[in-house]
Amino acid sequence: MSNFHEWLSQKQAFVESLLEKNLPQTSDETHLNEAIKYSVLNGGKRMRSLLILAIAEIVEVPPNAIEKIICAVEFIHAYSLVHDDMPCMDNDDLRRGKLSCHKKFSESTALLVGDSLQSIAFSLLSSPSLQIKPENQLKIIHTLSNAIGIEGMAKGQALDINNTNKKISLDELIIMHQFKTGALINSACLMAVLASNNCDKNTLDIIDTYSKSIGLIFQIKDDILDKEASQESLGKTPGKDEKDNKATFLSLLGISKSKELAAKYYEEALKAIKPFGDKAYYLSSMAELIMTRSH
Repeated sequence: MSNFHEWLSQKQAFVESLLEKNLPQTSDETHLNEAIKYSVLNGGKRMRSLLILAIAEIVEVPPNAIEKIICAVEFIHAYSLVHDDMPCMDNDDLRRGKLSCHKKFSESTALLVGDSLQSIAFSLLSSPSLQIKPENQLKIIHTLSNAIGIEGMAKGQALDINNTNKKISLDELIIMHQFKTGALINSACLMAVLASNNCDKNTLDIIDTYSKSIGLIFQIKDDILDKEASQESLGKTPGKDEKDNKATFLSLLGISKSKELAAKYYEEALKAIKPFGDKAYYLSSMAELIMTRSH
């Protein structure tokens, strides 16, 4: 068992190398490939990929399957951020400390970047080189498809738009973020388990519970950081949620109660992975990292 921060540094570098390897080559014909690379390789915490790699410490997964799943998840995440920043959505000029895709290139290019990244992600997951059971490969594709569509990320974004300038309940807020933020985190973790030729229902259930708790912690911390963090540490415009009158955990509960709720989900996440024993070291460390992150 190596030091977590050493593992973290190594794995983040590993993820960056995988993303660069699986991106399309830059073309002189259009700015699209350049804009795609700009949107994917512009920093980022790579939390979803790190969770996938932490799960791969518990279940045996073919390296090629891990590579394709990581890239697919990161490409989908990048697409969601590109579209989220556009004027018709959250209208943000900054992402990860740099100009948003639509500000660097154009709105039409940003739209095509998102479309392309989604297509590339599913092309990777449907590749015959994954070296896993065909039925598990189909389950992986099905899992990600559900997580980003009308019963997943897109639904969460639609609810977020609908709930702007409204007072909603805590239950409604949790449901919204289980779709908007949690669904992709949850699917990333489940896909890592499904990529194991020895995956079982018990392991899937444990990871399902863990990842759903992690997703809510992640969003609560996002809401807190939007209020407390600087533009330099956040990498995007702070205070936008309050300015745009968005429904957030802070607007509903305040900072103190929001932190208490995050702590509750943190305990639930740790409890869920207890059956893994020492094998859960990296998963528990990832939970702590998400709980204590400053950007």
